[in-house]
Amino acid sequence: MSDKAHGRFDLVVEAYRPGEAYRLVMLGDGTYRQLHSRRELDELAARLGLDVADRDQVAWEGGDEWPVVEHE
Repeated sequence: MSDKAHGRFDLVVEAYRPGEAYRLVMLGDGTYRQLHSRRELDELAARLGLDVADRDQVAWEGGDEWPVVEHE
């Protein structure tokens, strides 16, 4: 995670690393979650009352690429 994003946003979505089965997402309190799909991110954001498209709430490090999930 970049130092500039830490603490400034409610969520920080770390860049996807090809070959990984998840992306790390840092919450505003500094804790991390391993999310396996964009749907999981959308569900987490909804529970927290956040809009993932709002650049004041959510920082994206990298694009919107996610691991391939076969059960979705």
